[in-house]
Amino acid sequence: MICVDMHCDSVSEAYKTGRSLAKPCGQGHVDLPRLRQAGIKVQFFALFPDRIYYPGRTLQQVLRLLDYATESFREDAGITVIRTRQDLQHCLATETLGAVMTLEGGEPLEGEIRILRALYRLGVRGLGLTWNNRNELADGVAEGQTGGGLTRLGRQVVQEMNRLGMIIDVSHLSEPGFWDVLELSSAPVIASHSNCSAVWDHPRNLTDRQIKAIAEQRGVVGISLVPQFVGPQGAGLSALIEHIDHICSLVGDEYVGFGSDFDGLKDLICGVNDVTDFPALVDGLRGRGYSQEAVARICGRNCLRVLEVVLPELEE
Repeated sequence: MICVDMHCDSVSEAYKTGRSLAKPCGQGHVDLPRLRQAGIKVQFFALFPDRIYYPGRTLQQVLRLLDYATESFREDAGITVIRTRQDLQHCLATETLGAVMTLEGGEPLEGEIRILRALYRLGVRGLGLTWNNRNELADGVAEGQTGGGLTRLGRQVVQEMNRLGMIIDVSHLSEPGFWDVLELSSAPVIASHSNCSAVWDHPRNLTDRQIKAIAEQRGVVGISLVPQFVGPQGAGLSALIEHIDHICSLVGDEYVGFGSDFDGLKDLICGVNDVTDFPALVDGLRGRGYSQEAVARICGRNCLRVLEVVLPELEE
């Protein structure tokens, strides 16, 4: 079975501590040996510049993070950075671990489509338009009371991402921005690490209407292990699976996956300490009565479907 995780902050975390992702260590939630131990086949690695780089230095930091990840990956002959459908097919046909590089927040674009294209040429294949705050592309969820959605530049970025073959991530967006993206995008979108507000009410979680809209466009919602998104204090695996149950009952099991947010925070839900506990999530689905086919869809095939549709066949 192929497992995919649609979001982690492990590049940023490794950069802070100076450790290589290629080597096993007791720090953080993720390194390449532990990904293999956990059975993860494709990992999305977010490039997220800390707030200390705002404003004006986010692009520099993203380039540092991208270089840092590249240097780590060069130490491991068994990893492929997925830029195209051809790369994805190679990864799935071999023992290779796949890495999808993404950008969390549009600040590093510095208001220029050309920077988006440059990052694309450096291997970035996904973009979450905002973090929680407002930027030049859109309002984030923390600005929800303003009613602001995508800016004119944000609309241009969505259209250019469609043209290039980049994955649009609507996690962290304000709800008006979410609806602007869904109206504009000609390709499926993901919410890489967001849960269900009907199960646990949190500003970062999605309404039923939003989940249905993502499903209608054949996208995927990545269920996160962030405790605040899952349930009350002490929530664990059972509470997490309630979010998956809800999406499956609402739209079916073809539109949900996992977006852990490993290394995005220190503590995850009860019972999950790092990526090596990922098999417990798989076992939890089986224990809840999901069929083998449904488990395979949720754990990876749903996200792979989006990658196969969105990614370019070959590089420009």
